Amino acid sequence: MEQIKVLLADDKEIFREGLARLLDEQEQIEVVSRCSNGKQAIKKVKETEPDVVLMGSDISDCDSSKATQQIKELSLKVKVAMLTDSKREEKLSSAMEAGVTGYLAKDIKVVDLVKSIDLIAKGEVVVSPPLAGKLVRKVASTKETEGKEHLSERETEILKLLGKGATNKEIAERLFIAENTAKVHVKNILGKSQLRNRQQAAAYAVQEGLVTEVRDIDKSG
Repeated sequence: MEQIKVLLADDKEIFREGLARLLDEQEQIEVVSRCSNGKQAIKKVKETEPDVVLMGSDISDCDSSKATQQIKELSLKVKVAMLTDSKREEKLSSAMEAGVTGYLAKDIKVVDLVKSIDLIAKGEVVVSPPLAGKLVRKVASTKETEGKEHLSERETEILKLLGKGATNKEIAERLFIAENTAKVHVKNILGKSQLRNRQQAAAYAVQEGLVTEVRDIDKSG
């Protein structure tokens, strides 16, 4: 079994070191580095080339969403997941817009965390409950279906990628188009579907059955 290389970034030493020991006990996971802040995490990504970065949403010295954006600029293959105590939807929104593929509660069970890391490493989007339910319900309550414009085949393809948490740069590379073209397509999708941001687009993709990767870990078996 190929190991998943994980980098931990959290400014609470007891939590960070305790989590590192728990993950080191898992046969399929290798903790390649432990960091206390965002700048260290960015530096260590260059040095260790992890598969998954687990980052505290309230890390010191660097906003976690900005750190995520910089990490994604360094390497498209690195997946970033937020670890959080917060259940505020605006934090989830900014994290998903930054390109995270996981938003996990810090009180998650170890077995579910390991399962989440495996899914995230494979490119799937994982959101801990109750945020996963909130994400879909929020879109359902704010999107008016009447008058919604039909999406083109290319726009539907991009919406599916948005549902997987892809950034504009990732979309462009996947579809062999310019990044600015991807940005225009995303803007058109939001306008046609009456959505406000990429977070809502990701949830809409799930609601429309385009992707099933935004998972409630407690119900995924």
